[in-house]
Amino acid sequence: MKSTLILFLPVLFFHISCKQAKPADQPEKEATVSKYQYPALGNQDLTALYAAADKADFIFYDHPFSINQEDAKSAKNSVLYISPAPVEVKASCKPLGRLTWVADGKIFREADFYMDSVCQYFIFMTNNQPVAANAMSKSGVDFFNLIFDKLKQQGK
Repeated sequence: MKSTLILFLPVLFFHISCKQAKPADQPEKEATVSKYQYPALGNQDLTALYAAADKADFIFYDHPFSINQEDAKSAKNSVLYISPAPVEVKASCKPLGRLTWVADGKIFREADFYMDSVCQYFIFMTNNQPVAANAMSKSGVDFFNLIFDKLKQQGK
């Protein structure tokens, strides 16, 4: 009986170790799938934008107005509308417009802004191509809500 047990254990051990072994060249699916299509601009990038911005222009795609912030304080304040948090970009959402920050008379950074009940974020563009996406801060949401509340009041 003792010899039968000795022969049986190596086979059992081999069977268990084969089942648990995972090929090293195959990463787990869950680790490679991300809900974020674009990285977020980090604090360093946002600090650089804040430091450089001296003007900001909001161009609304489907509305007959734009907002131009010609003073550095207002332009810098618009940078605070950006959260450093990443955001899931939803294909069903449509950009409200484009925000352009100007430094020393040249475009420093551009972002499409999304603001509705579902989507509240910025997609940053380089050469008109998306490169990063950040959530909109509460102050950004409040800013856009204030603009549209004023428009509604004027329309009455």
